[in-house]
Amino acid sequence: MIQRGDEVVEIFIEETAERLDSIESGLLHLEECGINCDQETVNSIFRDAHSVKAGSNLLELKSIEELSHKIENILEMIRKKELTPNELIITACLESVDKLRELVDNIDNSDTISIRLHKRMLEVAIERALSS
Repeated sequence: MIQRGDEVVEIFIEETAERLDSIESGLLHLEECGINCDQETVNSIFRDAHSVKAGSNLLELKSIEELSHKIENILEMIRKKELTPNELIITACLESVDKLRELVDNIDNSDTISIRLHKRMLEVAIERALSS
């Protein structure tokens, strides 16, 4: 069982908070530059999302892993130029980053907190972006 105070958990919390800050600032930059963003910006955001997913997987934090994986998938689609980083995509990702912060802040109970709305927001953002 995951509990605050455990050294590994505390390191995960600290590193994840830094990565979420980095993802957020990267997404805001991506919103500004859109399709004209350099590839390294997208790669950097992707790596941070991947690290959050991987760490949460190791600690068996299912909700954090699942939501960060959804963000990672969107970033992979942007990396491959399959998806354009429009306002709806960026907003859904930013809202999901905020939800991830909530989950990390409540790590002991993170798997009992619903992420259904945020998963759906990301799915709708992808659907609309691909259909336009």
